[in-house]
Order: sequence, then C-alpha cells, then structure tokens
Amino acid sequence: MLPRLFLPPDFRDLLPSNPLGMPLPACLSRRSIRSIRTAFALILSLSLSAAQAQPADAALYASGEKLFKGNCASCHKVDSKMTGPALRGAKVKWEGKGDLYAWVKNSQAYLKTGNELAVKIWDEYKPTIMTPVALTNEEIDAIFYYVDNWAPPVADTPKPPTGEPTDQGSNNWLWLLVLALLFLIVGLSLSGVKRSLANAVSEAEGKGTLPETSRMQRFRAWAWEHKVFMSFVGLFITVWVILKLWDAAWVIGVYGGDEVPHYKPEQPILFNHTLHAGKANKGNLAINCQYCHSSAEKSKHAGIPSVNVCMNCHKAVSTGRTEAGTKEIKKIHQHAGWDPEKGAFTGQEEPVRWVKVHNLPDHAYFSHATHVSVGKLECQECHGPIDEQMDVAEQWAPLTMKWCITCHNEREVKMAGNGYYDEVMARLNGDTILGHGELKKYLEDGKITVKELGGWECAKCHY
Repeated sequence: MLPRLFLPPDFRDLLPSNPLGMPLPACLSRRSIRSIRTAFALILSLSLSAAQAQPADAALYASGEKLFKGNCASCHKVDSKMTGPALRGAKVKWEGKGDLYAWVKNSQAYLKTGNELAVKIWDEYKPTIMTPVALTNEEIDAIFYYVDNWAPPVADTPKPPTGEPTDQGSNNWLWLLVLALLFLIVGLSLSGVKRSLANAVSEAEGKGTLPETSRMQRFRAWAWEHKVFMSFVGLFITVWVILKLWDAAWVIGVYGGDEVPHYKPEQPILFNHTLHAGKANKGNLAINCQYCHSSAEKSKHAGIPSVNVCMNCHKAVSTGRTEAGTKEIKKIHQHAGWDPEKGAFTGQEEPVRWVKVHNLPDHAYFSHATHVSVGKLECQECHGPIDEQMDVAEQWAPLTMKWCITCHNEREVKMAGNGYYDEVMARLNGDTILGHGELKKYLEDGKITVKELGGWECAKCHY
C-alpha cells in the first residue's frame, strides 16, 4: 500500500485511522522516524567503537610486524616452512598442549620438560637450534597477532602502456615508400599518355605511328639524351652505396651501443637484474653487484655466480612477486637439487647453462680488477642501467676499440686517496723532484686522464 501522503486526495478518506485517533500514515511516519533515529544511533555507536578499536589493532599489528622481522624472520616465514616451521596458526596448535611462551623464549630449556609437541617439532627441524629471545608475553602475543592476520602482498598488475610515442623512424620510411610507389605509378601513367599524344601527332602529320619499343629501350634513349643529368644521378647513387657499405663494415660483429641492437640472449633462468640490484626506494632489493660477481674487484673476470650463491637467499625465498617470478625460482631449486617442501637437498643437481653476454676478441686483454679496484668505476658505466631497466642482462656498450680509447681519453683518474697512484701524486705535488718537470704538464687542465698515464699504449690491451 502506498503511503497516505502520496495517494490522490480522493483515496485519503478511505484509509482507516488507528485506535489513538491518529491517521495511520502519520502514525507510521512517527514510528519510522523513531526507528531511523534508533538505527542511526546504533550505527554511530558501532562506528565509534570500530574507530576506537582500529588504531589499537593497527598498532598491535605494526608492533608485531616489527618484532617478527627483528626476531623471527631470519628462520621463520608466516605461511610456509623455512629453517623453522611456519608461525601462522602456531598459537592454536599449542593451545592446551604446552606453554607456548616458554617454548618461544628458550626452546632448548623447554625441551628438557619432555613436552610432546616440543619434542616433535625439535625432531623435525633439528639440528638447527632456535636462539633464545628476550621477549615478553605481550610481545609474543603481538607477533602471533601479526602472523595470524598477515595477508600476502598483492602484485601490481602492469597497466597496458597508453600514449607511448610510436616509432617515428619506421613510420617515416613507410610513408617514403608509399610516396615513391605513387610517384612511380604517376610517372608510368604520364609516360603512356605522352607516347599516345606523340603517336596522335605523328599520325596527324602523316608520318604514321611510332615504332613499338620496350620500356627499357625508351629509358635508354631518354638517358642518352640526358647524359649530364644521369651522370650526376649515377655518381650520387654510387657514393651513397659506398657510404652505406662503409658504415655497415664498421659494425660487423658489434653488439650494443647506439647503432646496433643490444645483444640480449635468452637465458635458462630469467634472472631479473633490476629487481635484485635496483634501488630499495623503488621497491627493489639493492643487492651489491659484487655479492654475486665476487671476483670483479680482484680478478680479470667478474665471474658467474654458482647456483649455491642463489640458494643463500632462495632457500628461504620460494615465491616471487609474480607468478613468473615464482616459476623462475622453481628453476633455481631444480638446478640446485632443493626440495622446498622438505627443506632439504635431494642431491640431484643440474648445472645452469648460462649464455655468455659480453665477449671480447681473443687478442684484447681486459681486467675487471683494474677497472673496479684501481679505476673505481661503477658497474653501470660499462654495463648500462642494469639496476634500472634490465629484466635480463644485455650488452649495453659496443665494446669496440674506439669505445675503449675514447673512454681512456676522456676518463679522469681518481688519484686522491687511491693507493695505486701515491707515487704519481707525490711527484705531481712536488714532494720529490724526480720526474716533476715531465709530469707537470698533465696538471695544466686540472685533471689526469687514463691516456696521460699510458692508457693509449698498445701493450696495455694487446700483448
């Protein structure tokens, strides 16, 4: 039934009145208002209660997260096994079966009580001993509140690129090709029209039609009549072809740089350099390059890390930020012979067949140690923005002789505080008279380049 106030006037008198003598719609309206006020007050009180409880829970969660990362994260994960068992649900598991607080604070001491659950956990995860921790019962409660309410981070879904500039170079070449074809069609059409008009004029003059000739014969006749113009065109085409061949010869066997595509071979494991070596403020792990390439500062070769280096982290980290990352981590476990479910090595190892990215000619000598330890170069100066935009390693620099000697000519040597150049610095500063006259000219521009220290000598790289 519609409310009385919304009924036509003729129908209002037909509605019954309530026992109190008040029209029913008015009675319903007052009751409705009272109900609405009651419901509103109830919702407001619940909202205030929730608002008061939320900061307390959030604070407890944050406190538990901090305590977990500071005391537990090196051996425990929230939802899966690591060095120790997963902590989620542990509080419920221990309920009525022992003193969880005593077990967390000093597991070895609690083992002596003979608790059945404690002995079972120890038998599963020994011989690794849980280090005693100085935590209060309230702090332990905060840790378990955190792990029981923890939710795995949701990976950001990459948005499709919008408004990206198109490849203008490719579009320009396409339009030039279309225009060239159009001009060719127009030229052939005009040539046919011209021949038809010439035939008409010849017939009008009584000379008959022109003899039938092929297009090539007509072109040769035209070119012969315009020998000077065709000579310039032929010279231009010849010079253009020679220059193109010259430029192509310079990049034979060259990978990387601005003139040729970067060499980026497919690898058996898609190791994301940016994620591992990128800056922490951009959500990456900020691992130092030399943690994996440990011989870069003391050997000719930077070295390829063994799978055991990967397992230093991936014994604990078994899931990636994306499904693709988890898939690649599983490959590492397979090559290392690691069973993440059992938390043990199976002994079935398989070497990773990495594809070498940077290759130098056999007659060229290059030492990472010289450039890293002595030259104080950052890895990115030769390998490019590997910590910013390389999901898979690629050859960024061309690694040609021109590129090397240009760097040696422009690169300023970091002399101050560098023990390798103490003697040179002593002579330049006038501490000794030996060689000071010969070396003084190097300070005229206020810097010393690698070339000035012999970086252009052939035997530096070829011997």
